[in-house]
Amino acid sequence: MDWERLMQAIAQGGPAGLLLMGLLLLELGLRVLGLGNPPLYVADPEAGYRLRPHQRLRRWGKRMVINQHSLRNAGEMPPAGWRVLLLGDSIVHGGIWTDQAHTISEQVRQFLALRLGRPGIVLNAAAPSWGPQNQWGYLRQFGTFGAQVVVLLLNTDDLFAPSPTDWPVGRDRWQNTRP
Repeated sequence: MDWERLMQAIAQGGPAGLLLMGLLLLELGLRVLGLGNPPLYVADPEAGYRLRPHQRLRRWGKRMVINQHSLRNAGEMPPAGWRVLLLGDSIVHGGIWTDQAHTISEQVRQFLALRLGRPGIVLNAAAPSWGPQNQWGYLRQFGTFGAQVVVLLLNTDDLFAPSPTDWPVGRDRWQNTRP
């Protein structure tokens, strides 16, 4: 179907056709702005929730890569070299507003590689709103990945974080809970 025939079909649809065209343009515009690809989460019995593995997305123009272990790291872990595991919440994770290259873990990796003179990796085990219980659950499930150093980044809110639960993950908050 060519554009001219599409425009004729919309015009023949009257107000409904114009509304449809407006919604299509709005959808396209929002996707161009970066609103069409949010990070997804999975319920986890140990950590409560974590980022869904194997995600490569771009949101608000910022690149985000989540590997097979729900770490915000691109690619496979190198077999040799030093390894640091960085545990935290949204500060470590960086959120959707931080490009993959500008996360704390990537900045520390670049600094250490320069100082130590050899390559390594800083693993980013974090998710927004994670508290110590979520982080401990993640460690119980996945371990330290052979890291020589584990860094736990806490803020004062983390000291009062509730116990993790996977109950709300994947549920619509407006869903009718009555049988």
